[in-house]
Amino acid sequence: MFELQGCNTGKLKIIILFLLSGLGSISLKAQDIAPQIWNNTTVVWNINENFSWQNSVAYNVLLSSEFPWDEFALTAVGAWRFKSYFEATLGVYSARTRQTVALSSYELRPFVGFRVHTNNQKRWLISNLSRFETRQLFYSDVDHTLSFRFRNQTYAGVSLNQKSLGITKNNLVLFGYFEAFVNPGKEVRERFFNQFKYKLGLAFRLNSSWGFNLGVIYQDAKNNVGEAVQLPTTLITNYIVDWGVIYVIGPKKHDQK
Repeated sequence: MFELQGCNTGKLKIIILFLLSGLGSISLKAQDIAPQIWNNTTVVWNINENFSWQNSVAYNVLLSSEFPWDEFALTAVGAWRFKSYFEATLGVYSARTRQTVALSSYELRPFVGFRVHTNNQKRWLISNLSRFETRQLFYSDVDHTLSFRFRNQTYAGVSLNQKSLGITKNNLVLFGYFEAFVNPGKEVRERFFNQFKYKLGLAFRLNSSWGFNLGVIYQDAKNNVGEAVQLPTTLITNYIVDWGVIYVIGPKKHDQK
């Protein structure tokens, strides 16, 4: 038999309980950080130097059989350039989301935004996009919520192999952003009620028409569906693998990424 020198039974029990509670915490968090996969395809129509129209379709899914969640979304955005460094956007987002096994939602989200940015004829670019959104959510349990949200995204990118981000052939770009969400009104019921997002990724511009991007997002959110049985905690930290394809029609805009 083995003896523990200098350790009494009471202390040993405390140590064992501490280790078991730590393992329980890790197991609990592991259910909260199941990764998501975001898949998106975007078509951009550059009508002229000052105006463009963008349509996106996305399917996002949580890789968890125990706590299923998925989302199908469509987004349409128009962008107007007023200055070489400033543009305004107007659009609408719609999505069907399976929040839990028992709850689904449909969202209609019109928004307006303003973006300021540096000149992409340099090798690097910094931009800031502020957006105001009206969120209308219709739930499968007949509930309806109207809310408002402000979000701010700060982006930075640098070309790894070209002298300018404006070059549209074989341009590899390292980029990242930080995004914060402010909800001045009622918090909506959703599985991932966002607080912050951080993204790091690579974008590759094959030519003037085709582009690809791949990134990892760290999402800080809350579980607001009100069904404790579906998720063990209310605070959610989630990792997302985000990839997409972009097709551009028409003349190239100076800051098209």
